[in-house]
Amino acid sequence: MTNVNVYLRENLGSISSNISVAPRIDEKKLNNAVQAFAFTGSPSTVVALFDNTLFGSGKDGILFTGEQLIYRSGSFTDPVSVPFVGIAAVEYVETVSGSKGDKVEVSLLISRKEGADLTITGLSSCNYRKLAETLQTCVQDFSEFKEERQLVSIDELGEPLKVAYVQAVINSAYANDQVIDDKEFAEVLQLMTRLDLSPSARFILRAYMTSGSAQISLATLLERIHSNSPVGQIKALHVSLVKDLINLYYSTGGCDIARFAFLQNNRELLQVSDEEIELAVMAIKNDYDMLRDDLTDDQIVSALKLLSAKAAAVGTPLAAVYLSGSVVGMSAAGLTSGLASLGMGGLLGMSGMMTGIGVAVLIGVGTYAGVRKLTGADELSRSKRRELMLNEVIKQTQLTISLVMKDINFITEKLNEAIQAQGAQDVKIKRLMGLMTRMTSAGQVLTEKTSSAQASATKLRCAQFLDEGKLRTLTREPTKTELYDWILDFYEERSVVVSSADAEEEVSEVKLCIKRDRDSKQLENLARAFEVIGYFNVGDVLLGSASEVAGKAREKLSSLFS
Repeated sequence: MTNVNVYLRENLGSISSNISVAPRIDEKKLNNAVQAFAFTGSPSTVVALFDNTLFGSGKDGILFTGEQLIYRSGSFTDPVSVPFVGIAAVEYVETVSGSKGDKVEVSLLISRKEGADLTITGLSSCNYRKLAETLQTCVQDFSEFKEERQLVSIDELGEPLKVAYVQAVINSAYANDQVIDDKEFAEVLQLMTRLDLSPSARFILRAYMTSGSAQISLATLLERIHSNSPVGQIKALHVSLVKDLINLYYSTGGCDIARFAFLQNNRELLQVSDEEIELAVMAIKNDYDMLRDDLTDDQIVSALKLLSAKAAAVGTPLAAVYLSGSVVGMSAAGLTSGLASLGMGGLLGMSGMMTGIGVAVLIGVGTYAGVRKLTGADELSRSKRRELMLNEVIKQTQLTISLVMKDINFITEKLNEAIQAQGAQDVKIKRLMGLMTRMTSAGQVLTEKTSSAQASATKLRCAQFLDEGKLRTLTREPTKTELYDWILDFYEERSVVVSSADAEEEVSEVKLCIKRDRDSKQLENLARAFEVIGYFNVGDVLLGSASEVAGKAREKLSSLFS
């Protein structure tokens, strides 16, 4: 049987309308639940949350992970953790009550291998019978229970998987006419950039694109993807791959999916339904539409709602469609930022997505809130919203060009070595090769200058000297705690000279300064992180400080009465 995390995700959603399943768990609700249920694991491992509160705070009900369920019956009760491995049986119980025996109360009885049994009751709009069946199957049919991140973006996965993923797309390009034309080549290069491939991986793929008939079968490539995939994410990877295959087909003028031979001939291997293909097509169209100047904000929001509804109907997390980023050139984190800039991150489940695909998307999700607070505006203008998304497209395109320059330089060096090894003496060949070498080298220099300037500009959006206490205060929420260590890792203690207008002489102080070895991409993520936590926003700082003071006051009161 499938992994327990996958099983729970696929079955818990039908228990009640009050259940949120990852990655569609609201960030604020998730933060509340992690704290109220005293869950000590990572928020990214939460599979589902049954919210039994009246106003949807997420503080009471049941929290599910791959290892356990945690039950909290009310605000004044302690949470009860029940590891699946310790459950003997789960039963649906009906109890007759009332003076005339005309009332029936339903509940869930969890019999434990050790310790007292647990009765769960009072769940609003809950199908207790279905819940009992789901949990009984869980403890009966699975032998391994493990907490795991619910969704991981492809750029965070290992190189073998990413290489096989791109090779599958290259196979599709060859299948059309046995040639990779300019448009297909450009799409593959952009995909390689979005997936953050290493130089060695890019070299493998360059060689593969010139291999012609020496292609690896799609079946073998999918086996490699499966063997290197996080447990339970294979289906999501298939949906994402199909989206990228269809986009490549469209880029060469294709318009009828029924005539997309590579896709149709491999439907059995790709294991995607007609509905999932329709979802991928809808997402691709939506990506391009969002950048159109003549599309109003209301139209964008309406289209996104339709896309979200389609994903829900298909039963595929919309986040899965965007595991490789957006086909218009945005990375997973950049796309999430763009959607959030439209105020749509939460609706699409992207704020839940960020709990499962790492710091990069955690940063992306919060960008809208950070930008909004920094500008002091409740709503960004339509042009500003598009500017955020277009800037991300531009950055990704510039990065692709930069990588192309590096690859051209690499190929030129190899070509020079080959010519010299053959002893070619033709003066014209030598002159042309020398010119090509100088041009590629000059291009590389210009690229490095651009990157350096970009890094300097980005640094202006980061804290020059980090206030560690302030950082700790602003990262107290469970879904932001990992940002504390992540941001702190960018800084090191250095002695700096400080002076003031009324000081007679300069003095040295030890401060936390940005490390000198960080590149522009890393600094861009750091700048986004500061925006996420509201580091430069006075309101966020004051709110965080007030929360910290309130927390300490509660601790002191508790100690007085304990």
